[in-house]
Amino acid sequence: MKTSVASFIFAAFAFVIQGSVLSSGVEESISPNPRAAATCGDVSDLAPFVELYIAPITSHIYTIYDNNVTNTFNGNPGTQYLGTAAFIFSIQDTSTVPFYCLHSAAKTTLFYTANETERLTALATGFVDYMTAGYIYPSQICGSVPLYRLHFLAANSDYIYTTSVTDRENAITLGFTYEGIAGYVYDLLSCEAFPARTTFSLLTDGADGVGGIPS
Repeated sequence: MKTSVASFIFAAFAFVIQGSVLSSGVEESISPNPRAAATCGDVSDLAPFVELYIAPITSHIYTIYDNNVTNTFNGNPGTQYLGTAAFIFSIQDTSTVPFYCLHSAAKTTLFYTANETERLTALATGFVDYMTAGYIYPSQICGSVPLYRLHFLAANSDYIYTTSVTDRENAITLGFTYEGIAGYVYDLLSCEAFPARTTFSLLTDGADGVGGIPS
């Protein structure tokens, strides 16, 4: 019987906040664009976008679903849980767009984009639609922060996504190529402005019943 790995690490990211062939993703905003609350997504719909790493195939995976975490651990020995990369919307809220997830033909690389043209380019180069990972802002509004994308070109290509400038620069020194901003999301610091006791947790069911690396 499969062990629900997500069950014992779930508490780590269910918590309460007090107080290449592909072009760059979303064009970087010069400065934040303040919006009225009516045009912002509902922060109660945010979920942690957690990061997993499968070392044997050098593949990073990002998901808002706990069963994706469990399936990845059960099906891929050596998987590491790296924490919460960002907070994204679990449903399509005001001003958000789909954050698409595609997999390579070999099913070892996951690529995430909110850019429809970029998605079509990826499909034309052999990637396959996998799922909608969640929803994000295409521009910097409502206190959101950039989600940076980096690409490692190798036999087993890999993509990483981070809100941290330090992590972005460290990845570049390790051989990753910076590809720009994939979209705009929330991190722990940006969440401090939310109403007290806003709770974030993984969703219990994966989109379309999928999870982890495609089988």
